[in-house]
Amino acid sequence: MPVERKYERDIDVLLAEEFAVNPKFAEWFKRQTKFATLEAVVADYWVSKSNNIGESDLVILYQAASSERFALLIEDKVDAPLQPDQAARYRLRAGQEQAQDIYSDYEVILCAPKHYIENRTDLNGFDRLISLEQLADVIRDSNDARSNYRADFLKTASTRRINAWSRKDDPTTNAFWEAAYQIATRDFPQLEMKRLSVTENSSWITFRPRDFPTQPKRVYISFKGDRGQIDLTFGNTTAYRFQPTIAKFLEPGMAVHQTAASSAVRIETPGFRIAEGIEAGMPKVRAAFEASSRLIAFYRAFRAQLDEAAKVATPL
Repeated sequence: MPVERKYERDIDVLLAEEFAVNPKFAEWFKRQTKFATLEAVVADYWVSKSNNIGESDLVILYQAASSERFALLIEDKVDAPLQPDQAARYRLRAGQEQAQDIYSDYEVILCAPKHYIENRTDLNGFDRLISLEQLADVIRDSNDARSNYRADFLKTASTRRINAWSRKDDPTTNAFWEAAYQIATRDFPQLEMKRLSVTENSSWITFRPRDFPTQPKRVYISFKGDRGQIDLTFGNTTAYRFQPTIAKFLEPGMAVHQTAASSAVRIETPGFRIAEGIEAGMPKVRAAFEASSRLIAFYRAFRAQLDEAAKVATPL
């Protein structure tokens, strides 16, 4: 009976084995990267390699004939969305390992179904995008049943009917956020809020007004309703270096926090849950909208200083 549901961990382990025992596959994969012309073989590999910054799905270490070592850091996706700054955190981990002289150079690669790669707009943080269908074609060997099974496993991992995440529609959640949308459009136009399609009980959203940048740092408002945390977020920024530079600009109730690989200027508000209902929840939503508006105004007032501070606080 075929495996109907494939998970990222399944892909991690399958690819690790191919790198370990299939030189043809390892050579083909290398040729897709900037290291294509280097003569090199796989020297080591790790699945779920983690440090204090987070976890890499798969790290492949190559040893070149010149004794140079380089790494391919691979994020595998089946249908789950990217986490905030996911590619940037891979680079942070790679930078640490370079400093430890584990390797001298690297690329960060996403392996995902073809439809995932073609239909997302947030993948430009990766150096390379390789589809699972491409990998399946490389692995397939018409004379070997095991290779064909593994190729089919990769190829069917991308079957949307089986694997694609779908939003769980919920009338209560829809009504809650429609009420919030009406408040935002009437009283907080600076949020530039759009009507939402969120899953059941979801209370996390983001705001990114049109004048907020995506490069060199992505700046946005992360609205964590259930936690009561409203964050002006700067991607790929270390808080301990960011905070001293901007401390003199902070207003009462604002504090700097590290959030994964990002720094955030945070305002705390009363947390809310969708299950509270519209009558009880909307005053808390309004307070969160007020905090979001304050942070948008704060960024616009000190944009040059905040952007420069974030630049200086980029991880080494």
